[in-house]
Amino acid sequence: MTDQHEQRLARLEQILATTVQRVYALEMWNGQGAASAAHAPRPAAMPAGMPRPAEAPEERGDLEAKLGTYWLPRIGIVSLITGAALLVVTYFAELGPAVRVLAGYAMAAAVAGVGHAIARKHQTFGRVVIAGGLAIGYFVTYALHFVPAMRVIDSDALGVALAAAAVAAIVAIAHRMKSETVAGVALFLGLHTGAFTDASDLSLACTTLLAAGAGFFIAANRWVIVPISTVIAVYTTHAMLAVGVHGAAVEPSVLVTFLALDFALFAAALLVRVDLPTATQEGIAILNWFGALAIGSFALRDDGADTVFACVATLAVVHAGLAAVARARRAQPTFVATLLALAVTTMALALPLELHRSELLAGWLVLAIAAVAISRVSSWSSFGVLGVAIAAAANLLAHWELSDGARLACVLVWLVIERVLAYAPVRLEAALTPPVQSPPAPTTSGLVIACAAISMGDFAVAAMPDHFAIAGVLVACVLFGIGFATRVATYRWAAFAALAVTALRFVTDELPGMSAGERIATFVVAGAALLGVSYVYTRRRA
Repeated sequence: MTDQHEQRLARLEQILATTVQRVYALEMWNGQGAASAAHAPRPAAMPAGMPRPAEAPEERGDLEAKLGTYWLPRIGIVSLITGAALLVVTYFAELGPAVRVLAGYAMAAAVAGVGHAIARKHQTFGRVVIAGGLAIGYFVTYALHFVPAMRVIDSDALGVALAAAAVAAIVAIAHRMKSETVAGVALFLGLHTGAFTDASDLSLACTTLLAAGAGFFIAANRWVIVPISTVIAVYTTHAMLAVGVHGAAVEPSVLVTFLALDFALFAAALLVRVDLPTATQEGIAILNWFGALAIGSFALRDDGADTVFACVATLAVVHAGLAAVARARRAQPTFVATLLALAVTTMALALPLELHRSELLAGWLVLAIAAVAISRVSSWSSFGVLGVAIAAAANLLAHWELSDGARLACVLVWLVIERVLAYAPVRLEAALTPPVQSPPAPTTSGLVIACAAISMGDFAVAAMPDHFAIAGVLVACVLFGIGFATRVATYRWAAFAALAVTALRFVTDELPGMSAGERIATFVVAGAALLGVSYVYTRRRA
């Protein structure tokens, strides 16, 4: 008994020492930072003989614990269920019908039972194992009709009904346990194991059932991991079916139909539960958009550009409608902005499928101006960046393929974008909230002015290919004039940069090959222009 008491006393002393150190650390850092902590009083010396407190775990220890307790069990259960699925597919055909079913469900019950026993002491780890058992149960039920080695049911309707019942059981158990771990791992594994079977219309229906389960968890429980992992797994499954990883690829029209159903399920769940964390809403919306756009376009690639354009344009219109519904349901403004940005981006990607050259340029420029205008009306700065990106794409098109008139149109659009960004935003909900008078970010404004200057130089050089120096000076004069008129110094700095580039190019490349008359004309025009600009500077300074 004496040894036991001594061990307990030593253990209590160790716990006390660690607690003292942690309390001291909290007092030292709470609201003070490192500077004030340096002047904080030191704790009293510990009694002699008391063991020194254990050192705080390092970040490497935290990472190690995270890998060991979170990721390893999930990776392990995926590996285990994969092996179980391959076992069923490979060897269960040799068993009788009744033995196949009993063996499959016995395997599922055994894994779930082990997980339940482990969860009494280690809840998170045990629930991962429970989810593995549920996934095996779903796969066995799914295999009763869809896997030849396990098939004992020939009716398509009954096979789908049993798969739906299995998904409903997973949803009910996870919802009752209030365990996002069980729901997320089970749904992910259900989709993962389904990818080992041959693709068919009905197997896609089972994928949609699992997507519906994830949508339920979004709407009912505001869970995060479940929907994100399920969205990734659903579209990964569709991608594998589209390229025919396991057997022949699915018929494009069928695949697109189920893509639309899954997209609608996830989108509807986001609109039902608009109080999700903003990052979660945006992440699911972007994944949902990308999956539908990429896989749908790939599936319809052989049907012609007109068909792909119709589907992509429809996706853009749908996102605009989703943004309107989200706004009506008072969703977070950033989520509404994300949906609108996806609509504009989708339309910008769709236009090259239907329009060419001048028509495409006009469409992109209109979208660019619209995106920038939305950014000022709504105070959503992401639209400004999107508009600049679309305008830059239009500018590249005009540079490589179109006429001087197209280049001039790009110059004018850049100037319009800069002026729109320069105005203070006028919010649509001004009746509810006061207007926000915030100038555009200097980085965005400077980038737009730089693009305008480059576009202007491209137009001038294309219009005067044999007189680069004169074209550069004229561009600088125009930039100086705009800078003086708008009182924006960045324009004037862009003019100085244009002059520097022009002078360097003139001295190193053009001057040696000019005739006497060309040199005289160039120097006279450039000198007169520079004196005129200098005179304006002198008057403004006076």
